[in-house]
Amino acid sequence: MHLPPPGPDTGDRELPLSSPGRAGGSRGRGRLVAVVAGVVVLLAVGGTVGALVLGRESTDPGQSTGAAAGGTAGPPPADLKLRDDAATITVTWSDPSNGSVPFMVAGGRTGRALGVMATVDPGQTSFTVNGLNTEVDYCFTVLAVYSTNAFATSGQVCTDRVRPSPSG
Repeated sequence: MHLPPPGPDTGDRELPLSSPGRAGGSRGRGRLVAVVAGVVVLLAVGGTVGALVLGRESTDPGQSTGAAAGGTAGPPPADLKLRDDAATITVTWSDPSNGSVPFMVAGGRTGRALGVMATVDPGQTSFTVNGLNTEVDYCFTVLAVYSTNAFATSGQVCTDRVRPSPSG
């Protein structure tokens, strides 16, 4: 088999995929690993909080749920309310800690598992959820996070959207 001699370099060569764009590739890979690890941690925390929220048998707003291993929580968020603007819902509550603890807002479709939607800074007492289905009801609860193993959960509030009666 005879190959022709190499001609002048015209710049029309194919480069391997791992060449120029991969400079710093290990740095990009490290960043990807860090992002994936962060997502896994968030999902684990969200699942734990969701399980705790779903494990509640009462939706009494005054009932406080302490946490694992004897953690003593302070009072739960109170006066939980929502403003339903169809595709946007704003959840508000009163802060029992006077601005000293963060909150987690959990929510989801009525009748389904609630999931953590946001962590809210201490002192903030509202959270707005956008992009919701206007034909579906949603429920929300708020957790005051006193420490990693001590928190208090508010009761639930749910939308009660009027649906057109089926015509027949």
